Amino acid sequence: MQPSRFDGIVNKDLLDGTQVQFLSTRLNKYLCAESGGGTIIVANRASASGWETFRLWRVNASYFNFRVFFKQFVGLGNQGVVQAVLNGPTNSATFEIVRRNGDPNKVRLRASNGLFLQAQSETRVTADYRGSSWDDWDPSVFRMTIVNTLQGEYQITNGYGPDRAPQVMQDHWYSYITEQDFNFMSSNGLDAVRVPVGWWIAQDPNPPRPFVGGSSRALDNAFTWAEKYGMKVIIDLHAVKDSQNGNDHSGTRDGFQEWGDSNIGETVAVIEYLAARYGGRLGLAAIELMNEPLAPGATFDALAKYYRAGYDAVRKHTDAYVILSARLGPADPQEFFSLASSMNRVVIDVHNYNLFSDMFSSMSVQQNIDYIYNQRASDLGRLISANGPRVFVGEWTGEFGRNDASMEDYKRFARAQLDVYGPATFGWAYWTYKCVYNHWSLKAVNLGNWLVTEGWMKPSRFDGIINKDLLDGAHVQFLSTKLNKYLCAENGGGTVLVANRISPSDWETFRLWRVNESYFHLRVLNKQFVGLGNQGVKAVSNTPTHSETFQIVRKDDAPNRVRLKASNGFFLQVQSETLVTADYTGSSWDDSDPSVFNIAIVNTLQGEYQITNGYGPVKAPQVMQAHWDSYITEQDFKFISANGLSAVRIPVGWWIAQDPNPPKPFVGGSLKALDNAFTWAEKYGMKVIVDLHAAKASQNRFEHSGARDGFLEWGDSNIDETVAVIEFLATRDGGSPSLGAIELMNEPWAPDVTLDALTKYYKAGYDAIRKHTNAYVILSARLGPADPKELFSFARSLNRVAIDVHWYNLFTDMFITMTVQQNIDYIYNQRSSDLDSWISANGPPILIGEWTGEFGAKNGSMEDYKRYTKAELDVYGAATFGWAYWSYKCEENHWSLKWMIDNNFIQLNMR
Repeated sequence: MQPSRFDGIVNKDLLDGTQVQFLSTRLNKYLCAESGGGTIIVANRASASGWETFRLWRVNASYFNFRVFFKQFVGLGNQGVVQAVLNGPTNSATFEIVRRNGDPNKVRLRASNGLFLQAQSETRVTADYRGSSWDDWDPSVFRMTIVNTLQGEYQITNGYGPDRAPQVMQDHWYSYITEQDFNFMSSNGLDAVRVPVGWWIAQDPNPPRPFVGGSSRALDNAFTWAEKYGMKVIIDLHAVKDSQNGNDHSGTRDGFQEWGDSNIGETVAVIEYLAARYGGRLGLAAIELMNEPLAPGATFDALAKYYRAGYDAVRKHTDAYVILSARLGPADPQEFFSLASSMNRVVIDVHNYNLFSDMFSSMSVQQNIDYIYNQRASDLGRLISANGPRVFVGEWTGEFGRNDASMEDYKRFARAQLDVYGPATFGWAYWTYKCVYNHWSLKAVNLGNWLVTEGWMKPSRFDGIINKDLLDGAHVQFLSTKLNKYLCAENGGGTVLVANRISPSDWETFRLWRVNESYFHLRVLNKQFVGLGNQGVKAVSNTPTHSETFQIVRKDDAPNRVRLKASNGFFLQVQSETLVTADYTGSSWDDSDPSVFNIAIVNTLQGEYQITNGYGPVKAPQVMQAHWDSYITEQDFKFISANGLSAVRIPVGWWIAQDPNPPKPFVGGSLKALDNAFTWAEKYGMKVIVDLHAAKASQNRFEHSGARDGFLEWGDSNIDETVAVIEFLATRDGGSPSLGAIELMNEPWAPDVTLDALTKYYKAGYDAIRKHTNAYVILSARLGPADPKELFSFARSLNRVAIDVHWYNLFTDMFITMTVQQNIDYIYNQRSSDLDSWISANGPPILIGEWTGEFGAKNGSMEDYKRYTKAELDVYGAATFGWAYWSYKCEENHWSLKWMIDNNFIQLNMR
């Protein structure tokens, strides 16, 4: 339940109760507590489950005790043999987890004797290794997998430690719920609050470590505010010592459920403390003796004994209601009716969620709603008619098991619950008042080609550019008409130009840097620029100067027949196949002329750099401002919201951070357009994802990355300036209620953008955002030969992070050769399988950040496109962070969500 207070904890992914597995890199086998505990540790398991999983007890940021399946602790035996036989942690059961810099899940484990644990063989694990290598063959190196985490009161207080935890918790208690919240609740017709507390409150202000004092003062405030606004308070003992259900909200240290008969006395003492302290308060409505005990671990006999004793303790001090929570798991809420009949003013609490079971996710929206009206209503009616105690639906929520629901669906689902739970004889309580998780994942659309130009997405803004086919990044080849051979940068650059190639490839291709409509720099494969040498033309300069500038002179009636005038005023000529010079003064256009070439334009770019440099500093501002003002307007946001979408993903370029005076050729004004987007999003109840689509130096070489010439040059040296852009965006928009997320980079390309550089940047970008906002941070998966799961381990160390993957049935021959039905089947089979594997990998939420209604098969009918987009909605609806269609507007019809909606090609609320 965000916002998180965990971000400041060092090694926050290694908190108490974290379940970890260790794979020996040498043996490729997992460490295992043989027999689940009680004997030695081995390293002979090819796969990992319960016996191969260790639960952390955190001593400090780097030192831990390891608890195994049957609850013993790992420690040292004779001759350094590692075993799990201790029933409690001691110094010999303490290990340091040493993480490798740059790869935090590659670890070594230092034992209390100062030596490292090593897997000598599959059956012998000892703590006697002195080496320091991180190589995979090293017997002390392990690959650590974090398979489950807890984030409860124990984890946060022990994570921060005794020096910092008190301040963090005080800040939380006095800002999370305030008097204004009670005013809001009361004015909206609510008459009570249910306040979960932990067992440690009874020893406030000096509770046992790691818990910290102050929560009782916050509870006192709640009573004061409740009484001021005419409300009642239900005190709910949500967390009992040793945990009644193993969940983090039970205050558990490691997820084991250990509450039982031996804990009854101390749990009753907590109840009596609460009854004595608050029993005389006018605002007290009830005390709930325990939240969600889990059957069969919490036995009926032990719980009934405790409920009897707890009731008696309350009755010493107050006649307020006593609430008995029904057991979760295989138990009937009526099992306590007989006990309750012997008591006065007692209530049974049941919790109803259409969640936490595959059954609900497999139901349609209407089936979930019908389940409320039928099954939930029947269950509640049975409890009410059983002549038992009053019934309280103590927890329910607006969320349910679908990820593809509309706002109207959620309204109907909430309405059903209010209709059904309204007759509960003690009432109901919604879970919860505050939570950053809303009730549905994003359904979004990309506002492509708005603030980052993509020329293929018509209508074109390029038509007014002179020589618009010769923009920055155009790939051109020059065929000498005299020799019938191509100009070539010998060796791809670094030496002379020749003219001896009968067919062109990379060395014979030049990339334009446009100076103005007629003058250009020519960049070659190895990134040098063509210029003048002593006795010929060379490609040796790493930066263009005046001597690397050429005028492309086109023949009036044949624009692909050209001559190249060098900076010395002479034309380039091919004197021979191996000698190209700039010293020709003739003016003929004949084929025999050594200065005449046929130019072939083999690739072009039409991005933000091309359009602004193409028009130049006088006209570009006018063209771009007209585009920003008309391409997306308030009416578009109204249309998007009216069609059930909850968010927009807005691509921006790095130059926005220097608006209104960005570096040339970019022009100012896009920042004002982004401000408008936030205003409109807030007006129409939508969220904005700000997506850094174009990073300086280009992260993927495509025109939409802001590339000048199609070379990918982003890397370590660009991290700081890219982080500065992110911090600018977070500073400016972090306080907006419409900010849903900031995406750190769009589509970095593997392997050119290395995982090391990318994760270094992602961590720095994340930290920059967290200075200003708790909005989600989105990490784009790399395109190319990379698995989105490569980021999962890294992302687990961060909070409120999502992974963005882009899916198109396009751009490879595979999809073109598929039939329509095969494309549809690919969505239901391969795409669905991939998404399921990512979701089940215990990673961060997944965003399908780009997908579209177009596919590789040609000549599809309207019905084909309907079936194809339905398949995508069916499958991508399960994405845990949601999806975003590419794009809202485009003259390529199936790429345009607006056109698809207007022409009934897509039904966003289909089931």
